[in-house]
Amino acid sequence: MNLNIGLNLIKFAGVIYIGSIFWHMILNISGRDKWINRLGMSVFIATVINSLTCFSLFLFTPLNPQTTGKMHYLIYVLLILVLTFLSRFIFTKLDFRIKTYSLLFSWTVFVASILVLGSNWLLTIFGNVNLDQIMYTLANATGTDMTNVYTFLGLVFIPALAISALGYFSCHLVFKYKKDSGWKTRILEVIMIIAIVIGSSAYAVRHFGISKIVNYISNSKFIEDNIVDTKKVNITFPDEKRNLIYIYVESLETSYASQNKGGDQTVNLLEPLMNIDSDEINFSNTEKFGGQLQLPGMDYTAAGIIAQTSGLPLKFGGGYTQEQLNGNFSGTKITNMLSGMTSLGDILKQNGYTNYFLMGSPPDFGGRASYLQQHGDYQITGWPQAIQKGWLPSNYAQNWGFEDEKLFRFAKNMLSDISQDDKPFNFSMLTADTHFPDGYTYGNEKKVTDMQYKNVVLHSATMVANFIKWCQEQPWYDNTTIVVSGDHLTMDQKYIKSLDRAYTRTVFNLYLNSGLSAINNKNRLFSNMDMFPTTLAALGANIDRKDEQLGLGVNLFSGQKTMIEKYGYKDMRKQMEQRSSFYIHQIIEGEG
Repeated sequence: MNLNIGLNLIKFAGVIYIGSIFWHMILNISGRDKWINRLGMSVFIATVINSLTCFSLFLFTPLNPQTTGKMHYLIYVLLILVLTFLSRFIFTKLDFRIKTYSLLFSWTVFVASILVLGSNWLLTIFGNVNLDQIMYTLANATGTDMTNVYTFLGLVFIPALAISALGYFSCHLVFKYKKDSGWKTRILEVIMIIAIVIGSSAYAVRHFGISKIVNYISNSKFIEDNIVDTKKVNITFPDEKRNLIYIYVESLETSYASQNKGGDQTVNLLEPLMNIDSDEINFSNTEKFGGQLQLPGMDYTAAGIIAQTSGLPLKFGGGYTQEQLNGNFSGTKITNMLSGMTSLGDILKQNGYTNYFLMGSPPDFGGRASYLQQHGDYQITGWPQAIQKGWLPSNYAQNWGFEDEKLFRFAKNMLSDISQDDKPFNFSMLTADTHFPDGYTYGNEKKVTDMQYKNVVLHSATMVANFIKWCQEQPWYDNTTIVVSGDHLTMDQKYIKSLDRAYTRTVFNLYLNSGLSAINNKNRLFSNMDMFPTTLAALGANIDRKDEQLGLGVNLFSGQKTMIEKYGYKDMRKQMEQRSSFYIHQIIEGEG
């Protein structure tokens, strides 16, 4: 289920909302004589009625791109009429009168409840997120998982409405029987509202983390002082260019492995991936299997992909709109998304590669389509494109669009066609089955634990391994390098709580058929950014710099120190959480 499902319905609801305000004024349900009071009450009643209608429709009516139609518009209008009739009954038959302070008090309680319940919901569902991630996701919500919207409605919004209603009626009853309305009472009323606002705000800030807020409004010069401008570095490829298959596995992390292999499980959920090729290379933070340490700005899918293909974090940088993100990203004067950035796709295209990207979800989510199209001219196939091409029925919708079993089947078909061309190719793909919460289940997975998410992880690892084995059987494999990497750490809170708190979580990676040997691939401290120059090196490209650095990433095959190895993980986390004026002007707006 995704958020853009009911956009037309929401626009329709907006029109109905404006119209209902005037309708309530004409009906004068509240019985107010003064037009200003009548307008205020009409806005209040219309807001309550339309909110209840939207919630009812979202909770009790299944919505998807194919079923949203005339029936839903009709249901919406009918609900409006029914609730309007009920409100008229309450105001006229029961002679109900709204008190101004009671209304103000209830709205204050509502906002306070949103702050308290919302901060709890945020950390319970998403875990340790930062403000940049929240702002970016809210600005670019098209295609997001509807499950999280439902949990927000059920755990935050509706309870907040119920609490505010209780607050209103409690306050209403108190003032109904309390005749004293002198200055002492007025002061007490003001103090009560201020206390609620301050208390709830303090709780939300403390619960979320005041350091994150301080970092978000602080400016760091770290990127400016340490960045290597990729477009100024001479990168050369061998005459016979190697193909690239890059598999981004949703939330793939090393903790899924057994403890004796570097993970935190009693059963090795990554066993299928660890037995594919004796020459496979895993860059690790330990002596066993390991991976990338996660940093802010590369801790969700869009950010993870951008970090791994550019050597830079994804920083939001401002209050940009949905339209700007899908088009210019940072305003009408900017013609490209992250126009000051040079990516893997850009470099490969310049060197004669054709870039492809396959995903089972809407490509627009998180600005992914804009980034891929504007940085490498990727030929993108997502859920909508698969339907357009006739690969799926017009009403097909599973998981985020279509499930990974179909993703790998489509990938095989596409690669069989692509490999017929003379040009080298970069075929990237993104899985989705292991997305939180609980993952996507087919019902026939091998059950090795009682936790569904772990069984889904094992099934996903098996599908990835089987796909790689298929690639190894193809005539073009000898000249093809395969990279397997998680996009970020999992956000499945049930799974995370099952881990040993002392365990260091990392993003899992594998390099297959690179023809290279690493100087040191164990006990390394590195991030998603280091995957960018490392992948170029795995293709046989030569980076004409002694430190082998591009952006903030360092080629791990070289043995040169990474940013984390130079400055430490704790300081890198702090620097990546902070805003960067240089990043905004030079990377987002491309002023350099």
